[in-house]
Amino acid sequence: MKPPIRLLAGALAAMGLAAGLTMGGTGTARADVVPPSGTWSEIFSPYLHAQGNTLCFDDPSGSTARDQPMQLWRCHGYASNGTMERWAIIPVLDSVTDLPIRDWTNQSDPGSPLYYVYNLAANECLTGSATLALGQQLTLDPCTYVGTRWELSSDNAISSSGTDFQLHLWTSNPGFQNCASASNFTDSSGTRLVIEPCSLYDTSQIWNLG
Repeated sequence: MKPPIRLLAGALAAMGLAAGLTMGGTGTARADVVPPSGTWSEIFSPYLHAQGNTLCFDDPSGSTARDQPMQLWRCHGYASNGTMERWAIIPVLDSVTDLPIRDWTNQSDPGSPLYYVYNLAANECLTGSATLALGQQLTLDPCTYVGTRWELSSDNAISSSGTDFQLHLWTSNPGFQNCASASNFTDSSGTRLVIEPCSLYDTSQIWNLG
């Protein structure tokens, strides 16, 4: 069972992110995927399941260590031991207006909301490399770090279901178009979660919320 909104908001209050739980992002004209507000979700691959496994974003053993490398593991976020696969997708708020910040620098996806991808086990955020080194494993770090802002881009060529999205790592340079990706096309637990150039046709970069 998912935790009540009040419990999740309380867990985030100490980091100044609780306000984001009461403000859902708004979609663009392209009907971007809008994450649920005030609760958590699993983030899973809908296409990598050759062996019958469904893989989710996973914090190994629920580690709270900074720079902990992230992986994909067989989904069990709804189990009693599944906290490491529970993620709150929280709008990045403007410190002056308390309104969600939108990306106006990316010409291929203008005006898309920015989000923190917050892990409930570690109380930290999914982080891409500050140097944008391709193939580097994603980590967990404080949400104030560079590389913790993401866009949920639904502009891909794999499916028109409306639930597919890519996690695009935000930078102020629109020339960098890098996404969260499985390191291979298998559905083996322990697959590394890495940063790679965004490709609209790459099934290893397509995710759903569940």
